Amino acid sequence: MSAYKDETLVVEPHGIEQIPDGERHGRPSGLFGLWFGANAEIATWALGTLSVALYGTSLKGAIFGLLIGNLAGCVLLGVLATFGARKGVPQMVQSRYAFGFFGNMIPAALTYLSGIGWFAINTVFGTYALVTLTHLPYVAALVAMLVFQVVIAVYGYNAIHAFERVMAYGLGAAFAILLVVTIPRVNFAAPFNPHAPLAFGGEFAGIILSTALSFSYAAGWMPFASDYSRYLPAATSPKRIWLNVFLGAALPCIVLESMGAAAMTAVHGASADASPTDIVMTLLGSGVLAYVGLIAVTFGTLTANILNIYSGAIGGLVLKDARRAWTSPLLLAVMFGAATAFLLSLAKNGGTPLPVAVVAIASLIVAAAVLVVSRFSLLRWQAAILVGVLGGALSLGGSDPAQTAKLYTNFLLVLSYWVAPWAAVVFVAWLTGGRESPAERLYERQPAFGAGLVAWIAGFVVSVPFWSQAWYVGPIAKSLPRIGDISYYVGFVVAAVVYLTLARRREEVAATAS
Repeated sequence: MSAYKDETLVVEPHGIEQIPDGERHGRPSGLFGLWFGANAEIATWALGTLSVALYGTSLKGAIFGLLIGNLAGCVLLGVLATFGARKGVPQMVQSRYAFGFFGNMIPAALTYLSGIGWFAINTVFGTYALVTLTHLPYVAALVAMLVFQVVIAVYGYNAIHAFERVMAYGLGAAFAILLVVTIPRVNFAAPFNPHAPLAFGGEFAGIILSTALSFSYAAGWMPFASDYSRYLPAATSPKRIWLNVFLGAALPCIVLESMGAAAMTAVHGASADASPTDIVMTLLGSGVLAYVGLIAVTFGTLTANILNIYSGAIGGLVLKDARRAWTSPLLLAVMFGAATAFLLSLAKNGGTPLPVAVVAIASLIVAAAVLVVSRFSLLRWQAAILVGVLGGALSLGGSDPAQTAKLYTNFLLVLSYWVAPWAAVVFVAWLTGGRESPAERLYERQPAFGAGLVAWIAGFVVSVPFWSQAWYVGPIAKSLPRIGDISYYVGFVVAAVVYLTLARRREEVAATAS
């Protein structure tokens, strides 16, 4: 008899290995509550505010762009989630089929670092709300937030599903109240604002940028997708999995992001630099409704962050190669430390570059974080604690939440450009042989590098000239500002086409050899 299975108050014993048939349990309907709870949070709402405050998009244009981006992203998120029940492995293990054992370490490390980074951003928002609510010192509120989040992530899969299911009801009600308060004050005819910080492309570019913003947010969950469906019985209907994930993610994302955009027309004088908590407080005043809003911000932070901790830890565990002592870990550490230094060299905090010492320290921390998980054997719960500690350390900079969140968000939005070509590769690989490939092969060290790595790099590199972000605007985006940021779609299509071409060549070679 299993000691875990559907037990909530037992620490999950499994890490990145395939879930045995005796442990499989649950229904696909549970995925609706999980993804609804994870996205019914303040960061989702805050994302919508950027569409109007940052890009200057009209309210109608912003809502249209956010709708299209979320539909596209959540459709694909649902598809990737179906892989979990069939294979019984996490998403980052499943992607080894396309990338190879060592090639897959790059997206796995990005998942690990993204989990740490988004955990830090959300924790800053939630801690600031808790400070406003309780008047605790920032550090004391931060510790309370960290402990609660890490404990749930340590208990693992079943505890996360149970917590998200309960919070889906509470957060849904809280944000419904915020919606009722916001609607009467919304200027539905709000026009394009040419004075917004990134409004240089006009209304059409604002719509495209809003689409890219919402798509990138949904895409940020894609490396986690199978992690929360891998315990479902293998015979579970893929259609039911897809529908529950799609609806669970799309509904809160579309509604809350649209609410965030609308809120910027209801709050006069609000800018892209305002923290979400400040905007909520302006909307709700200082009475009972304000407390409801602050509680929603605080608990919404928890629902998103336990997924960031859990799946970030899974990504870290995928980096471990038990047969190599230092070669791969050191190479990965140097690679990601250098990449961090390069990205932070683009940063402008308050209009000035970051100090060299800050860039150097951050790069060394990233390199050390990658080295630890790729060199030493950690259990899943130990990796979860590590992600929580590292994210908590980053959150210490949140005593100025607006500037800290802005800096981290810009960094992670640049970092998120890798997801679209990765998702394209994984999706096409699934269609061209991944479904039939035995799960056991995903734990073999051969092939070391797969065609997916080449396709992913091609998609990523080709997308760079189309980037349009606060830290970097590519040459094509700069010369054609009205097209907005179409880099996600360019990277997705190029990676898909390159992988499909390489997969067909591989089949032709195999057929000739036989």
